[in-house]
Amino acid sequence: MTVIDTRSALAANSAREHLLRLDRLRLIGKAHSEASRCGRSPTSSGSRRLRSGRLAHRAEPRPDELEVTPAEVIYQRSAGAITDEEMMDTLVNWRYTYGYVPTGRDQPMDAYAKGSWDDVRRAYRRGLLRDDEWDVFDRTRSARNAHHAAASA
Repeated sequence: MTVIDTRSALAANSAREHLLRLDRLRLIGKAHSEASRCGRSPTSSGSRRLRSGRLAHRAEPRPDELEVTPAEVIYQRSAGAITDEEMMDTLVNWRYTYGYVPTGRDQPMDAYAKGSWDDVRRAYRRGLLRDDEWDVFDRTRSARNAHHAAASA
């Protein structure tokens, strides 16, 4: 196995672990939600209930993290769950949000609220997207910006 093969295998393994973690959080959140409606605990075993409760607590306050993101789509491709074409089709047509520095009392805060486009930029920097894939995003984004500028003029 070459160094490149090893890196690819590590990236695929990491992607699968990330996807499994998201699936687990979604299932626990769903079980917790269903059990809460019925007035029961999601599991009957004490230790399982404690672990499930902690994971459900992680899933509950931030349900937006359980929605599919561009990062998850990229991980799906890295894990071999979808093809390059399926990933690109999904990501090129994504309605991106862009990060910003929030303000409080008209002053910038020492924080950054990330947007979905940050997932794509981060994936490119980490080598999960190839240069030719990045170029497609760059052209698509430029065309969208030109279209929006023309529509608002």
